[in-house]
Amino acid sequence: MLDPQVTTAILGAGFAVTSAGLVAQTRAKRALAARCTRLEKQHKIDGTHLAALETEIRHFAEVAMPAMVDVLARGHRGVPVPGLSQEELAGTVVDHAHQAVRRLLQEALTVSREQIGRTARSAVRDMIDEAQTGLQRCQMRVIEEMERHPDGTAYHQSLMDFDHLVTQSLHTLQRMRILTGSWPGLQRADCTVREIVESARGRISDYLRVSYTYEPRTGETWLEGRVVEPVTVALTELLSNAAAFSDGKVFVEVQAFQTGYCIVVDDGGLNMNPFQRESAARQLGHREVLDVTTVQDTGQLGFAVIGRLASDYGFSADVTSTSPYGGVRAVLRIPLELFGRGPTAEEIEADRQAAAARAGQHMPLHAGPVASTGAADTTPAQPTTSGGLPQRRRRSPVAAAPASGSAPAPADDPDAFSASLAQLGRTIHDTENTPEGDHLHD
Repeated sequence: MLDPQVTTAILGAGFAVTSAGLVAQTRAKRALAARCTRLEKQHKIDGTHLAALETEIRHFAEVAMPAMVDVLARGHRGVPVPGLSQEELAGTVVDHAHQAVRRLLQEALTVSREQIGRTARSAVRDMIDEAQTGLQRCQMRVIEEMERHPDGTAYHQSLMDFDHLVTQSLHTLQRMRILTGSWPGLQRADCTVREIVESARGRISDYLRVSYTYEPRTGETWLEGRVVEPVTVALTELLSNAAAFSDGKVFVEVQAFQTGYCIVVDDGGLNMNPFQRESAARQLGHREVLDVTTVQDTGQLGFAVIGRLASDYGFSADVTSTSPYGGVRAVLRIPLELFGRGPTAEEIEADRQAAAARAGQHMPLHAGPVASTGAADTTPAQPTTSGGLPQRRRRSPVAAAPASGSAPAPADDPDAFSASLAQLGRTIHDTENTPEGDHLHD
């Protein structure tokens, strides 16, 4: 029989081993349970993360990318391009990858547009050059034919109407030249603001509705030749827009201010709403060439034409004011540095003698002025070189007073308007018949 103490010791040791085993087993179970809990939590986290990734990928493909295509490719303004739909993904690899895709898409569209735009603009300019040259030759022949027949005849009037149609076609080609990044295609001599206004209104179909308030102080101010055609084209666009959206008179007035002159165009037609004013201001301030991939309405490009010219030649335009007649007030601002000084008395006399000599050669049937509808721009007579080319004169920005005894006829008189443009046609005709001419092309 075992000693009780030994038995107690054995039992104690067994109990201790059993207890230790139970404790170890309990701890193992607790550790396993804790690990399972952590795994379950991680599983839930991973499931949530996976769901967020799936949601974000679907959002990027179905919402973000279509919005970017609408804005970048289709040119839809005001369409918001959303960012991440799952905020917890901000700054992650997914966020960076999506941003990289956006940049690549924008770059791809930009490069494609530039390539398409360059090709399209080059092709358009080539076609315009050929068409513009043909129309100018046609106009020269019309003027020559007008000079062979007396004024007031039905045939002469039909030639004037044809000349006016050719002028409008030439203006349309000029608009496209400008929007495709080229220049207007014509180089003029220095001329007065009055001649610019008369030439611009002679280029629209409803020119008789344009009422020009002439004042010698402003009307006989000379504008530098390099900006004559751009300002004329810009003013033509404003007059055309005013006449298109009104039924009555369109009023034109030239106002002097401290740093230059304003040509103000008022109409009594439909005014523009805030959205239209914002769109017009955006186009007038646009400095880039026409994006042929986003043009939606080619009939509403007048403000874009003015914006391009204003950017290239240093004047500005504004259509945000309301006319006192209820319509739109358009203002063309021309700074003083774009103005010049008119010819001297000696130059005027020399020009008159040269014009008289040319008139004797080109007008064998009658010596009266040719009434034109204002197809070409009025350019003042210029001294010529030995080769017959117009002699250019650099002028300082000083307004010249009108020559004595040469006050223009009232601008509201249709007959006076036609007569005032007679010298315009003859001057351009004589200039274009010089050996090299005053017209330059790209």
